[in-house]
Amino acid sequence: MKKKTLITVTAAMLLSALLLSLAGCGGKTAAANPGDGAGSSGQEGSSEAEAVPGRQDGERFESVIILEGMEETVKYEHIRNDSLGFEMDYDYELFERQSGSDRERFVSRYDDPNDPENYLEVSRIPRDAETAAAAVSAVLSLDYEISRDDSFPLERSGSCIRIDASAEKGGLNMPEHLRAVYIIPAADGCRVAAAHYSIESSEGFARRFRCFMDTFSVIAGSGETRITADRAVSAVRRYCMLGNPDLAGIVGSGDYPAYWDISSVGENEIVVLFRSYTGAENRYYIDPVSGQTYVTERVPGIIDEERRTEESLNAWDYLF
Repeated sequence: MKKKTLITVTAAMLLSALLLSLAGCGGKTAAANPGDGAGSSGQEGSSEAEAVPGRQDGERFESVIILEGMEETVKYEHIRNDSLGFEMDYDYELFERQSGSDRERFVSRYDDPNDPENYLEVSRIPRDAETAAAAVSAVLSLDYEISRDDSFPLERSGSCIRIDASAEKGGLNMPEHLRAVYIIPAADGCRVAAAHYSIESSEGFARRFRCFMDTFSVIAGSGETRITADRAVSAVRRYCMLGNPDLAGIVGSGDYPAYWDISSVGENEIVVLFRSYTGAENRYYIDPVSGQTYVTERVPGIIDEERRTEESLNAWDYLF
């Protein structure tokens, strides 16, 4: 499962990966834990919408899931994150949990934890599911041909929106990395779970992430959810890339000095600087709670004083 260079994938392998990523994970609890488990019904699309009663964050147990028609005993850990507003079970032997104030990550133990290829990331977004799905679709469409299912069934959460990115833009080549994003509606916005996996590992990881998602339940989120400084930079970067699809190639070439950086961080405002390859300086003033953002411009030698533009956005729309 180590990182490799670009590989050739046949149509048959693509079809297999797609079918497996959509396959459900029936599950039943091992005999030592009767009545509990990571997926009790084994049927996709159950309307059950609550987590296993009484489980605490960090509680561990064994369960049996069905993979490729075979039973496999999995060692699970239960996640209850009151701040982000969700519960879920994950395989702690194969995945490392990385907790942050604004997201949870479950990273393959075969990957570099600081630069993983195969991981599931969950965040709480204070935007309605449709708005979030539209934003996710717009960003993924830069690089992928996408498909969207507005009634994708999860065993404990019911229907969600699932956006699948499994072919490069234009459909002629296979990408090295695939994406599947689940947008689960909630009273305070939505929960977004983004699965990332390499094409060479897609068969196993797509199915395991789907098993995780079948145990996913929304609970009430506590307190405010805030955009952190590093995610503010990510949001602005995605926003700029979406507005100028050629920007990634320009920045990646190294021929022109262009970058994104934190200009300042305060309790009520994060300022992100984008220094364009043209020499212009744009600053994005982000409210870390609402996500509302306004933009200023400065062009040394032409516009020497920073001035506000008519441009605006919501940074939450570019975080998933």
